[in-house]
Amino acid sequence: MVLLDAEGSHGFMYVYGLVAYAGSALIGGLLAVALLARYDRRQPAFTFGLFLLVVGFWATTYVGYLVATGEAWLLFFSQLSYLSVVSTPVVWIVFALQYTDREEWLSQRRVVLLSVVPVGVLALVWTAQYHSLFYTEIVYTTVGGMAVLETTPGIAHRINVVYSYGLLVAGTGLLVGETVTSNRLYRRQSAILLACLSVPWIANGLFHLGFQPIPTTDLSPVVFILVGIPLAVIVQRTELASFLPVAHERVFHTLGDPVFVVTDSNRILDANRAARELVDATGPIEGTDLTALLPQTLLDDDDLRSDLATAIECVIEVDGSPRHYIARVRETDPTLQDPRGFILSLTDITLQKRQQESLEAKNEQLERLAGVVSHDLATPLATGESLLHLLRTDLDAPDPEIERSLSDLEDVHRRLRAFAEGLPALARESTDVETRTDCDLETVARAAWDVVDTGELRLVVESTRTLSADANRLQQAFENLFQNCVDHAVGGRAGATTVRVGSLSTASGFYVEDDGPGIPANRRGDLLSFGVSTGSGSGYGLAIVRTIVEAHGWSLAVGDGTDGGARFEVETAPHAREPDVMG
Repeated sequence: MVLLDAEGSHGFMYVYGLVAYAGSALIGGLLAVALLARYDRRQPAFTFGLFLLVVGFWATTYVGYLVATGEAWLLFFSQLSYLSVVSTPVVWIVFALQYTDREEWLSQRRVVLLSVVPVGVLALVWTAQYHSLFYTEIVYTTVGGMAVLETTPGIAHRINVVYSYGLLVAGTGLLVGETVTSNRLYRRQSAILLACLSVPWIANGLFHLGFQPIPTTDLSPVVFILVGIPLAVIVQRTELASFLPVAHERVFHTLGDPVFVVTDSNRILDANRAARELVDATGPIEGTDLTALLPQTLLDDDDLRSDLATAIECVIEVDGSPRHYIARVRETDPTLQDPRGFILSLTDITLQKRQQESLEAKNEQLERLAGVVSHDLATPLATGESLLHLLRTDLDAPDPEIERSLSDLEDVHRRLRAFAEGLPALARESTDVETRTDCDLETVARAAWDVVDTGELRLVVESTRTLSADANRLQQAFENLFQNCVDHAVGGRAGATTVRVGSLSTASGFYVEDDGPGIPANRRGDLLSFGVSTGSGSGYGLAIVRTIVEAHGWSLAVGDGTDGGARFEVETAPHAREPDVMG
């Protein structure tokens, strides 16, 4: 053990050592509290704060050691320091595992196993005066007028040193692995972290080799806090999530869609695996001009297309097969006036396009089938109607029962013809809506009102809202609702005079209601079925309304209007596709 001989030098080093340890304890504690309060315990930043707390406590015990005068107090603070001495390597390895995205190694069982040796060492340290396992000799003396404890290490002490440095080497090895990553940004960050945290461990190693400016005291906690200050600042400013490879490896590289991070001069800063596969890169592409790698479909005069800022759909050949993408350029940080770079992302929509094409083909097939059925029904209906007309001509004065049968047959023909004529519309309107636009409720309603012959009826739009819908099909729904009012609610003593349209106040959606006779409660459950009518109509107008509503993923409910008429409510939030009956 190397000790200073000059009493003046000891006094000088004692004062400055006391200030250094006290300052380190204060700064380390404050930084630790800031990190522990801000971050979740599962984040590396939290563990870094815990690391600073342990080291700050270590420095605090040395403050007590330097001001202690009696042998008992010197031994107490020396023993107290081992709470940090044995904890620091364990916290270090936990931090390294979190930093390098190996948290699955931190099972409860493994943490317990890691703590076995430290707990055993603490037990031997606190009973060191009664055996020689940790210290073979403890001598109370003064050096340069300063009271110190001179100790001779025992077998348990050597085991603790080997174990602690074993954890140090393991954690350091994990960080070294991050410094050889193919990404230059994270390679530099890991190298900075490794360099900063290596300094105090070197200081600790020198202490064990006998370099002790202040006799029997370890400067490791002071050096830990000194390098911890800039690292804590980095943690606070970047929240460590952007400072760590874990975000890069787990999120960025595992994205299924290509993403390029590019400078304003089109130089690639980073690219995930999908992006490298897209441009068929076999080696590093950082620093390469992006326009030299991208297909021509994304370029305009050897530069990126200007419309990429609003997203475009494009087709790119990958491995000999065309794939559909939505390409878009975004700023790295929209809050900055000069972000100095951008992100080019390509969202693969090939599967969606194929599904859409398949659905469109099926819809076209369904419409063609409906058209064929409608056409094929027209001929026998025309024949039947002609025969019925001839039959009436031959029967000059049929008896009442025959007349009733002929009238019933005419009703059947009329309903069959309405069915045949409405079948293509039902097939068309029942298909799901693929393309939506923002539609103003009042605008669509008034456009439909202008199409329908509403006579003396008056339209009142009480409120409006924006709907995401197929404007043409939404207008068709309004036309059928208005026509239903004309057919069934106009005329007579209880005829309708006003149709009201507005947005629902308690939910997302809209309503259409009139002040006519309304719909009997016992008819509402079947009213929206095909061919069911409240009057002389075909019964397909409201069925078409229902198919349009459900094609949008909405729901339709029927109830009483404010003034006693019929009220139709369309709920535009996700809803089970079953007609509802209100009140």
